[in-house]
This record gives sequence, C-alpha cells and structure tokens, in this order.
Amino acid sequence: MKARRSLQNNRGRFRRQEEMGAQTPKAAGSNPSTLMTSEHAYAVRPAIERNRTASVSWHGSLTSRDAACHASNEKTRKEQYAVQCSRTSPKTPPQTPDVPEQLAQMLITMVPGLEGEELAEAFREGPDFPPITRQSLSELDVQNVVANIRLRHDVNFDRDLSFRPNLDGAKGQEKVKVAQKYWTALAAELELYNRLFHGTPPLPDLDTSDWPTIVQNAERRIPKIFQTIRDVLKGLVPDRDHCRVDEHLDVPMLMQQIERGICDLVGLSEWISCLLKEHCAPMRDHWVDKMVAYTRAGVTQNKPESIVKGLCELLGILESMKLDVANHQIRNLKTLLIEDTVNFETHYHLDRLVHGRARINIDAAQKWYQSAVDEFTADCAAQPNSPRLNLEVFVRGLTATLFGKDGRSDFSEAMYLDADRLYVIKAEIEDHIFFEVCLEMFVNLAKQFGFLGPTSSATRQQLVTSLTAIMGESNTGYGPHQWMANSEALSLEILRQASNLAGRVTAYDFDNLFSANQHLRHLFFSTFTTQARKIEAAILPTILTTIDKYNNSSPMELFNSLAPITARKPSSPLQSIQPITADTSPPHNILHPDAHKLLDMTKRISHIVILHWRIWSKIAYVQDEAITSHFGFTLASHTTDTSVPSHMRTGEAPETYEETHAIHEEPSQ
Repeated sequence: MKARRSLQNNRGRFRRQEEMGAQTPKAAGSNPSTLMTSEHAYAVRPAIERNRTASVSWHGSLTSRDAACHASNEKTRKEQYAVQCSRTSPKTPPQTPDVPEQLAQMLITMVPGLEGEELAEAFREGPDFPPITRQSLSELDVQNVVANIRLRHDVNFDRDLSFRPNLDGAKGQEKVKVAQKYWTALAAELELYNRLFHGTPPLPDLDTSDWPTIVQNAERRIPKIFQTIRDVLKGLVPDRDHCRVDEHLDVPMLMQQIERGICDLVGLSEWISCLLKEHCAPMRDHWVDKMVAYTRAGVTQNKPESIVKGLCELLGILESMKLDVANHQIRNLKTLLIEDTVNFETHYHLDRLVHGRARINIDAAQKWYQSAVDEFTADCAAQPNSPRLNLEVFVRGLTATLFGKDGRSDFSEAMYLDADRLYVIKAEIEDHIFFEVCLEMFVNLAKQFGFLGPTSSATRQQLVTSLTAIMGESNTGYGPHQWMANSEALSLEILRQASNLAGRVTAYDFDNLFSANQHLRHLFFSTFTTQARKIEAAILPTILTTIDKYNNSSPMELFNSLAPITARKPSSPLQSIQPITADTSPPHNILHPDAHKLLDMTKRISHIVILHWRIWSKIAYVQDEAITSHFGFTLASHTTDTSVPSHMRTGEAPETYEETHAIHEEPSQ
C-alpha cells in the first residue's frame, strides 16, 4: 500500500509539474538527441533510490518509469508488467520473446537500407566488451612482465625491445575486424537509446510487458565500456585520484542519466581530458583534444558514430599510456632481466617439468641431440668426453638444421623460445644461397660472352641491387616459391648485366630469354645444396670461434657484444649490420658482396647457442647427475613431484606475449 501511495504521489507530482510548465521542453522525446550537451545539462533529481551493491542495479532503476517521459505510456507498461507477474506461476517461467532479434529488427526499421542491416548484424553478433580492457592490458603490469618467460628470453636479443599493439598478420586483421564490429554495435546501441528512451511514438511494435529484459538486452555495451574506462583510468592515475574517477564514472548513475536524456557526456569527456593531460606525456595532448572534439560533435549533431569515435580514441589513449609505462619499466629493468636470464629460465623450466606442465617433450629433445652425437662426433676437433665436445656437437647439429643438411629441418623442441629467431636466420640463409646461385650464373655468362677479367665487388653489388628490386621487400625472407616465381625477370636481368659487362649487345628474342630462364631454374634445383654446403663450411668455424671467445661471458656481456645494434630486414642483402674489425673478419670464398650479413648471422647464432646451452644442456641433453639425484627421477619421465624447493617454483604468468609485443615500433595515434 505504501508503494502504491508513493507511486500515486509521484505521478501526481509529475502531473502538477506538467501543468505548471516545469517540465523541460522537448525532454519527452521531441528532441531525438541521445545525450545532452553541457549547455543543456542539469542536475539529476534523486527520484529513484538505487541499490549500489547490486551488480545490475542500473537495470532495476528502469522498473520504475514514473520519472521519465511519457507518463501515461509508462503507466500502461507498468500495469502490463504487474499483470504478467501476478498471473505467472513460479513453477512455470514466462515465455521470453526473442528480445535481441526484436531490437535488431527495430534498428532495420529505424535506419533503412544497408546501414540499418549492418547495424542490426553488429548488434546481434558483435562482442559485448571493447577490444581494450583492463584484463587485456594486465599483461603489461610489471609483475606479469617480470614473470613472462618469452619476454625474459627475448630481451637478451633485441636492443630496442618494446610493446605495441600487434595487428600484423592474419590474427591481427581478425582483431581489427572484431574491433570494428564492436564499435558498429556500440553505435547501433546508441541508436536504440534514441527510440527506447526518447522516441515518439512509444514503440507500438515492441512487447514492453517485460521492460527490464528489453533494457538489459539494449544496454549490453555502454555500461561495460564506462566500467572499462573507469578501471583502466584507476590503474594509470595515482591513488589520490581514484575517488574523483569513481565519482565521475559512476556507471549506474551515468546509465540513469542516459535513459533520461540528461547525461552531460561532453562535460565528462572534458573532465577526462583534464585528468589525462595531468598524467600523460604532452605529445598526447592533441590526441586528447581530438577525443573531446569527436564527443562534442556527436552530442551536438546527434551522431552516435561520432560519439563512438570519441570513445574509441579514449581507449586508444589509455592503451598508449599503459604501453608507455610498460616500455619505461622494461628499459629500467633490462640489465637486471638479462643478468638473471639463466637462473630464471632454468628454474622456470625445471618447475614446469617437475609438475608435469612442460610445453616440450624432453624425450624428443634428447633424441634430437643423440642424433647429432651419432652424426657429428667424428667431425669434432674437441677431446672425447669433454664438455667442449658436447657443445660442438650441438653447434654442428643446429647449423646443419639451419642449412637443411641431409634433410634435417626440425630444431630441438627445447629451442621453442628461439624458434622465431632461428626460422628468420634460416630464411636469410636461403636467400643468401639463391643470391649466390644468381651471382654464379652471372659470372659464367660473362665468361661465355668473352669477359675474361675479374668481377669487381661494385659490379656484383649493382647486380644484387637490381635483383633485390625485382624480389621486392619482405620482412620474413622470400622463400623458394618466390624465387621460382620471379625466375624469368631475374634471368633477364642477369643476362642483360652480363652482356653489358662483356660489351655485347643482347638479343632479346624468345629463345634467349627462355633458355636463360630455364638455366636459372635448373641452377636453383641443382646447385642449391652445393652452395649451401659452401656457405656452411665457411661460417661454421666462425661460429665455433665466436662461441669459444664468449662462452664465459656474462649474459650482459653477450648482449653488448653479440646483439645486433640496428634493426634488420631479412630480405635486404645490402644492409651492413656492423663494421669489420680485426677480430671479426667475414668468411672467405663467398661470392655474395654483403659478407657483413653473414658475419651478423654468425653472431646471432652464437648468441642463441651460448644462452640455450647454459640453460638446457644439463636438463635436456647431457643431464646433470646432481639435478637428477636432487629430484629423485629423470626429468624426461615428466613425473609430477611436489618436493621441488620453493625457490624454484615460478609464477604462472600469462604466456600471451607473442600476441602483443613487437619491436622498434611506437603505438599509432
């Protein structure tokens, strides 16, 4: 009875306000604006008491609609809802209509044409959460960075390692599509708000008997994005500002204001702008101002897509701030992380092996190493049964895999953290071999055309430049298929330059071009292995010498001496990585003019080998008796044991680093 009298009093109060002209003009729906501008904002009247402890309190606020527009229509909805509740037995739940589909059809009716279909599809299928959330950014927290095994390993090999959003490749393109669908769905949701809360006439084709369910389905994304913005902001600003963030981003209150058409979204964006400018770099100020401009344009011009752009820009700014913090922490902790590499990784892998959570098969790694022992022990110069012999066997096995000797194509499973680096080196080696084949054909053709003098380095460099232009740019190596696909253009260029070198006019007829192309393709098949063995024989001694030189160096000394100084492009054979010094002369007997590139490869291979051997030699290859006796079993057995010392137990940090990090890039603005 009290609730009924209160409801009647409220209705009477609002009726008196209407009669006195106290109601704001157009607030009842004649103005289709979804969110009001700061000029038209006014304080929220506490007409509804909200339960702040409920997780869905903003839904409950809509069950009492007497404070909104169209009081008579709302009365009808309340009566329908009350009748349904009284007639429904608790044992037989009511039949809920397909509310999301009804809302999607409403979008198609509201926005005719293809645009309406796109909005409806995104509303049905789009994700509920934005592409950037507090959870997705949590892996940039310092505790997760420090516990991230892949980052801890990669930091040893890259001088400019940093985080950035990873939108490369097929997975990256898929992320972009999902994000776009989310933003389109958000715009669709704002369009629905116009009709549900401020539209006229009031929804004749929608069954509003279960109004809370309708609102719950319509408000799938806006509350979540406000909550995301609030949570991420609190993680970026000092504790003293948390109360201010909670006050301005009170999600239930914001949803009530949006439903009533009194949300000052422009004022909110301006407040966030001031807060961001207090804490982020000045270089972001223009980006922050653009966010505010999008929001203001969307509200004043009633363009939901512009409001969505403002929210998208805001999340981008927050993500960039988080990336800046994470990259700053990496730079500060880099020396400590590098020096602790061997200790950390040894404990990490042992802990996972002991508890049966290893990502690798130790048996397979041992078989790989035993195969190398059987094949290469006789070729080693080290003393039998010496640690130097074991390491040399591993080096020869790895080098043979890089050059594809005798069908060896798989690396040891224990090298999973170095797999990407090794495959990049393997691709570079293949490109070097194909360039060698092309250069050899060039030299032979020049001799056939009557050129008897030596081929200068400048001449060969010119040819390599032309061949590189034909092959194009690639960040992962060309691959044999691309070399074969471009064989016709490559053979033509080789023929042209060989003719010019011999002072002979080339006859560009079909027979000559066809013969040159067939000859080059034949050389690719017949001499590839010979060239590979030649390059392998040239750089293997250099690798062994480099390993002997730095085998006792600390991880930081390895980093300073062996990590490349500048960024690399695997496809470019012209880029010198490091100048030649007295103790770093390039391998001999190589036709390829860029011998510095081969020297760089030997350093990178040596760096990988030294660190890997220190971590894995006694775990996977030459198992240490002290480790085996300490744990009471052979590591290859994958036995779960709870006796591992606490200092060897590592945290289970999320291993998603490969999805988010990249090198030498800044977040786009």
